[in-house]
Amino acid sequence: MSRVLTCLATEHDWRLVLLAAAVCLVASLAAICLFQRALATRRRVRAGWTASAGAAAGCGIWATHFIAMLAYEPGVPVAYDVGLTTLSLTFAIAVTAAGLAIATTSGRASAPFGGATVAAGIAAMHYAGMAALEVPGRIGWSAGLVIASILLGMVFAVPSMVLAARTRSARATLSAACLLTLAIVAHHFTAMGAVEFMPDPTRVIGALAFSESTLALTIATVVVCGIVTNGGVASTVRDAHMRDYRTLVLADGCAAFGEERHQTSLADMRNVAEVTDCAAFVQALA
Repeated sequence: MSRVLTCLATEHDWRLVLLAAAVCLVASLAAICLFQRALATRRRVRAGWTASAGAAAGCGIWATHFIAMLAYEPGVPVAYDVGLTTLSLTFAIAVTAAGLAIATTSGRASAPFGGATVAAGIAAMHYAGMAALEVPGRIGWSAGLVIASILLGMVFAVPSMVLAARTRSARATLSAACLLTLAIVAHHFTAMGAVEFMPDPTRVIGALAFSESTLALTIATVVVCGIVTNGGVASTVRDAHMRDYRTLVLADGCAAFGEERHQTSLADMRNVAEVTDCAAFVQALA
């Protein structure tokens, strides 16, 4: 445990650590809200809400990890393999969505088993993300702390799913989100305490690896598209589509997160809704 505390206290920028925790809490709250919406529906509609919850949770886990990695200061240059970084996001979304889907099924063990699967998704994302880390050296692991990180994820993720599945109140929703946040954060920083760097001048950073600045931009995109847009507008539009409602999305937005991301979000929603603008909408009403 002293290794974990030393790593957190001396090898991290606390400003980014706090940002990672804040992003994690917002993502967890969005995921729990979407998960509870899934529980109130059936069949295709439930599958859509569960997928949205998995995307929000997975993007939150991934963003939390890599913001915390930007906070990490190992004292050597670092970069991130593009393929493994992308794979880690896929793991986070797919395994977490599977866990949430399990938790929506009937049966006393469904929520605990779903929570354990969510914890497995957190672990899969973390260690795939660490495999993406490129440094001029080799990375070793303390097996005891690796096991402890996985168990801590389960200790908090299981009651999070149980609480979210069995109790429907604002307090229960917030408590479940806080437990999920603890599962993600406790896993990450315990696992970081397990890391041992061994310098090796023969190992070099690949030319196609993400730099820290590129990673920061990627994180911002994932946070906006995966958590904010998916957790709000897009999930509501998908729900209406599954209920066979005709849905219009007005494209005249402030594009507060950048025009490119605004257009990307609109392109995604064209699959389930008609996208128009205010002028055309008013003309159609005339």
